[in-house]
Amino acid sequence: MYEINETRIGYPHGQTEGCGRVLAVLPYAAAGDTSRVVVTDRTPFHPVDHTWPDQPADHGMISFGPTAVPVVDTQILSVEPATGEVRIGPEVSARRGDRDRVFAVGHIVKPVEADIAEWVGQIVSLEVDVVRRAALSAAHTGCHLVAFAVNECVDGLWTKDAIRDSRGNRNFDAAALLDTRHHVGGSIDRYRLGKSLRKRGFNHPALIAELDAHVLRANDLLAAWLASQADVTVTGSSDRLTADRVWRCAISPPAVMRCGGTHVSDLGQIAAIDISAQFDDDTNVLTLAASTRP
Repeated sequence: MYEINETRIGYPHGQTEGCGRVLAVLPYAAAGDTSRVVVTDRTPFHPVDHTWPDQPADHGMISFGPTAVPVVDTQILSVEPATGEVRIGPEVSARRGDRDRVFAVGHIVKPVEADIAEWVGQIVSLEVDVVRRAALSAAHTGCHLVAFAVNECVDGLWTKDAIRDSRGNRNFDAAALLDTRHHVGGSIDRYRLGKSLRKRGFNHPALIAELDAHVLRANDLLAAWLASQADVTVTGSSDRLTADRVWRCAISPPAVMRCGGTHVSDLGQIAAIDISAQFDDDTNVLTLAASTRP
């Protein structure tokens, strides 16, 4: 019988390698083969968040002695202590922090000839793919900067007051965002420009009428911020997986928001961020695609 405790994580501070004790090796039927889920007490691997899956999972390797197995996905799993029921990735229905569940990081590994079930109780080495991590971290930081740049550029299109971001601009991103996704080359944000947004005081026809000009201004802002090489930090109350964390970028005024992903440590690590925009008249959805180069 295994006992899974909440995972201690190192990725918010940029950790890409470390060691951990194996708590369990579980089957993973969702992979459609004999893949396994290796659960350790601590890890540098960033998992996909099941409630807001914006940042893709870290990949890498887990090693024990001469045996190394590739980590092809990293998911959050939840355990119900009373029954031992385990749910993995999309199967997890509880929100992180639910006191009736224990949340942990599961490393999805490909089938190997070695019997990795024998690793339970052993200390293994965990190594993240640093090239993939760097690209995803740049994309995630870039996505936050895009949100703050857009908020500033369209602030004058509000006819009523609204919730403001940390820099004092009305938070269009929070008011209109449908979803956001990051990838190794950047990010894609989709915004609903419907009647409810207009009732709250945002003049979205004016935004669409001068969309190219707003995008150009946002790109100029992004270029200036990158040139500043401002520091980026992620702070949290503890190293537990479920602890609240805050992202902060020292542009002026500072950009601050809650976030549990991975990020660059300063804007000098991002070479360029370029936004392109497309509006769909049929769905009233504005798509902003950001190309990010670390």
